[in-house]
Parts: sequence; structure tokens; C-alpha cells
Amino acid sequence: MADFRSNSALAGRLTRHFAACATVAVAAPFIGADDASAAVQYTAVNWVVPANIDGLYINVETLTTGSAASVVAGWDINPYSATSLTWFNATGTGMLRYPGATTGSAGNLAPGTLVGATGSYGSGAVVVGAAAGNWLLNSSNYFGFRFVAADGLTHYGWGRFEIGTAINGADRRITEIAWETVGGVGITVGDTGAGSGPYDPCAPTNPSVNSGSNNLFVRSTDIADLDLGACGVLYNANYYKFTAPETRNYDFSTCAGTSASVLAVLDGCAAGSGVVACGTVCGSGSSLTLSATAGGVYYLVLGSADPLVDLPTPYGVSVTPWYAPCDATNPTLGNATSNVALNQTTAEDLTLGTKGCGFVVYNANYFKYTPTATGSYTFNTCSSAADTRMAVLDGCAAGSGVLGCNDDFCGTSSSITVDLIATVPVYVAIGSASPKSTLPSPIAVTVVPPPLPACVAAAPAVFGDNAFDNTAATTAQTVKSNAAGTTTATVQKTMWFSFTPATTGAYSISLCGATGDTMLAIGEQCPGVGSRFEAIAFNDDSCLVAGSTTSLLASFIDATNGGATGTFAGFPLAQDLVAGTEYFILAGSFAGTVNITGILNINGPAQGNPADLNGDGVVGAPDLAILLGNWGGSGVGDLDGDGIVGAPDLAAVLGSWG
Repeated sequence: MADFRSNSALAGRLTRHFAACATVAVAAPFIGADDASAAVQYTAVNWVVPANIDGLYINVETLTTGSAASVVAGWDINPYSATSLTWFNATGTGMLRYPGATTGSAGNLAPGTLVGATGSYGSGAVVVGAAAGNWLLNSSNYFGFRFVAADGLTHYGWGRFEIGTAINGADRRITEIAWETVGGVGITVGDTGAGSGPYDPCAPTNPSVNSGSNNLFVRSTDIADLDLGACGVLYNANYYKFTAPETRNYDFSTCAGTSASVLAVLDGCAAGSGVVACGTVCGSGSSLTLSATAGGVYYLVLGSADPLVDLPTPYGVSVTPWYAPCDATNPTLGNATSNVALNQTTAEDLTLGTKGCGFVVYNANYFKYTPTATGSYTFNTCSSAADTRMAVLDGCAAGSGVLGCNDDFCGTSSSITVDLIATVPVYVAIGSASPKSTLPSPIAVTVVPPPLPACVAAAPAVFGDNAFDNTAATTAQTVKSNAAGTTTATVQKTMWFSFTPATTGAYSISLCGATGDTMLAIGEQCPGVGSRFEAIAFNDDSCLVAGSTTSLLASFIDATNGGATGTFAGFPLAQDLVAGTEYFILAGSFAGTVNITGILNINGPAQGNPADLNGDGVVGAPDLAILLGNWGGSGVGDLDGDGIVGAPDLAAVLGSWG
């Protein structure tokens, strides 16, 4: 019985073969030059097309490319654009529109489409969409073109264009280019010049397969079957090279196909190659999972499940990478509420039973979060009302430490509060409470950061004049307004400055001459949000009109507050400022509707070497210790005023050593 089926299959295939030959023989007298196959020049390439105004200039004959027309002599076609995929063509060239279209740019052509004199050609931006002839994302797209070669004649060609997740993304490249070397002779998309010779599974001209959706050229003549024993028989087996971009599992599928197909993955293309994975039936198609190693080369084999039925070309094959916790494409979380998508098909479970949590986070998705300040942070899914489980981890790899975990906090939703360190990233793992449950996607995740100090963005102030303008300021700050601390004042439209004196001594701080009614204070500690500023000196009105005792509305601070007394005198700066110590200066308006502009002046003893951070008159080891102790911070040690203590400041200290 097995022999009979085998012989019947062979007879059926021979019948189809001779019927096809007869059809060609009958049609042959009507084939013109536009359809004849001449000498095809085919090349597998890897031309990345930059998403910018220049794109890639291509000379089809010489296969030279470049980012400018001036560097590619005799260029023919030029895909470019930072916002789309647009074709610019040299004189006499053009991109083949989809058959039936007479306007627009290059069409996405089906393999077998004739590129010849009867076609309609144009240029401009391609159209992305599902309609026939539209370009597809995460897929192979085929284009046709004509160009004027060095012989002065018009030639026709085709190419394969790989598009990633965006039409103007970084992952777009041309991978095949072919053209007829005889002028005026057409070429069909997919023709590599191989003719009807035996199919070579290892031929470099065979298409490759990539992550995403692939429309693959399928050959069904003069091609062998592949019998994989327990895996089944793949009739008319086509080979496609796959290079794994990362170490992970990949799902290959033809489940959406309408023709019965079979898949397998081999470790090579030569006879006797090992079987890595076999496909299983899904609908009319096949699917399998490949456990791949980054950089590993594998061969996907696609064939028909029926010896009497050829697969149509192109044929759709999807390649889906499994979810990876540390993938850079995984969403990150920001402060406030983020709506993030969840992978609930290939994400793996996170078992926390041995880490003090006592549960499993099913289909755990990982979200990177980088705190901007040291403090207590809360992560929750409360607004989603979903039955979630959460954990905050110190990493994304297996075995990462658990900083906190929660199952039910707000109903069945989760909330975790943990102490974090500024700039040290953590990973929030979110999943479901049951292996069979499905969470809403996208899901709302809220991050509540700690309140930041009021003067966290204080501008560095220099000895001397500093420009002052609080026109855009809106925040008010309560400040200690007498030495005893029993009274307070409210400074409106506040501006914060930080000042680190280079020399210990008596200093004055002035807004005299500024427009409007000002208020001024200085202190040693930055206040927290909602708390008052514990000033070491405060003044409302102290500047005097020249030659009189009449007070202006501007503010002045020194050891006597300019001699001011009374309700608005505040209290003076009764202590020296210490070299190398960071002080915070608060300046603003008396009223919330008044804008102040002018100069904030800081005066005092002559400033010594700013690299003498401790003010002992010598730049040495204590100063280096101060600088290194504040490395990466701001204030003390920020000698170049760029807002961060770093390499330039270290160079300044070492340059002044001794």
C-alpha cells in the first residue's frame, strides 16, 4: 500500500509537470521580448537605507552605494526620507507601480510580477497598509524598477526590501537586487537567473527569514521532497536561512495560511543535516518553537503537506521571538501613570515562593524603572482593578533579588512601596494571579515618587553678579523670618541658588536695584517639599534710597541687614560663611503677581583658589577627599559650574596641587 501511494504521488507530479510544459509550449509563440528571460545579474546584498534626507544612492550596475549623489557615479535609484520611505530616481529611471495603478510610487509586488516596458513607473513615497500593492511593516517587500545602463539602453530589475517595525525606522534594508543585462528585456520579480536547474538548498540566493512577518518566495518546480521520518514529509522543500539575533525561543508559524504546509528547522542545509525542531499542525498550516542561540544559523524548511498541491508564492511565515525579561524593547515606567502593553503568550512565570513572597507571578512582564532621587517609591496597579501580582527586583535576569512583592492590596490589584537609590535601576515584574487568567492590556501602572526637596534644581551662583529673573517662577516657599524661629514669611515666585564660598568670612547678598518688592533668605539645608526653609538670615526690605533713610522694597542681607530695623528687617547673617560649604539662597517676590528682574550680588572676602575646598590655604589631600566624596553630585567641588562634580573639576584640583 505504501508503494502504491508513493507511485501515485509520483504519477500525479509528473502529470502536473507535463501539463505545465504543454501550456508553456502552446503559449510560446505569443511571448514577446518583454517576457523573454535573458542574462540576469543577481546579487544578495545587505544595504541599510538610513532614515534621513539623503538615504542611500545606488548604482545598479556597479553595485556601489553611498549617502550622497556626488559619491556614487551614475547612480540610478535613491530610497530615502526621515518620515517615510520615498524613492528618488535619476533621469530615465522609475519605480514600478502596482499592476493597474497609474499614479503613485513603488508598489509592493508579488513574486512573479513582470517588470517590463508595459508597466507604469513613478517615484515618491510608498503607501503602507493592508491593501494590494501596499508596503508591509515587519515584512519583505518586493519592488521593481527601470534604469538607463552604461550602454544607454533601458534595463529592468527587481529588489527585495526588508522593513521593520516602522517605515522610517532604523531596521530597513535591501537584501536582494537583480536586473536583466539585455536592454529592453523584462524580468519577473524573484528571477535570480537560476532558470529551471536543480534547486540548491544551500544557494546564497535562497531568501532568508527574519523576525516578524515574512512573505517568502516559494519554488515548486525541480525541487526535492524532504522526508524527516517522524516529523513527516515536506513536499517541494524550500530552505530559508535564519540567524538568531538573540538567545531565546522563537515561534515559527504558517497557521494563517490557506494551503496545507509543513515546517521544520534543521541545523544545516546539506543532505543529512540534523533536525532541530518539527512542526505541528495548526489549521491548514504548521507551527514550531526553536530554542536558538544568539548568532546561531538555522534553516527553516517549508514544504507542502500534499504531494499534489504546490504552495502559492509568496507564502506567509511569521517569526515571533518569545518574551525576554531583559529585552531593551520592553517598556519602561515613568512617574505618574503609564499604560503599558503586556505579553501574555510567551512570557514566563516568576516563582517567588522561596524569596519571602510565597506565590508565583504568572506570565511575568518586566518594566525597567530608574529613580531620579533617593527615597521611598510606590508602584501599584490599583487603577486597573485587575487581579495582578507584582514584585520589584534588583535585576531582570534569573535569580535577581526581590526588593518587595505583593498580591492583593487594593482589592485584587497590587501595590508595593520600596526605598530606592537615585539612578540605580530596578525592574517591576507584573503578572496575573492564575496561570489561566488574562490581564487587560494595556494595563495602568502608577509610580508615586518621593517628594523632592524644594531646591533640588538650585542654580549654581558665583561670587559677584548673578542674573535674576523670576518671571516664569510659580512656586511659593515658607521661610523662618526671625532668629528665634517663632515667625514665618511666604516668599512668592521663588528662585533657588546654591553658593559655595572659596574663602571663609563675612558675606553680603543683595537684590538692591532689582525691580519690585523682593524677599531674600539664606540657609544651610534644602527644605523638603511642604516644609519651611530654616534660614540663617532673612530680609524683606533693607535697601535704602541713596542719601536718605527711606527704604526701598528690595532686599539685602549681611551682618546688620544694612542697618535695617523694624517689621520687615528680618534677621541678619550673624555668622561667617565657611569655605567649601554649600549654602542655599532663596529669592523671590513679596506678591505672587509681581515679577522681579535684576542682579543677585554676592560679596565678601577675596576669593582664594576655588580648588582649596576646605579653605585652609593649600590645595591638597583634604580637598581631593571632599571632591571625591561629592563625585557625581553638585555644589561642593563643582569648580567649572557645569552642575556636576566630575573629571574637569578633578583636573582643576590636581592642577592647583600644593
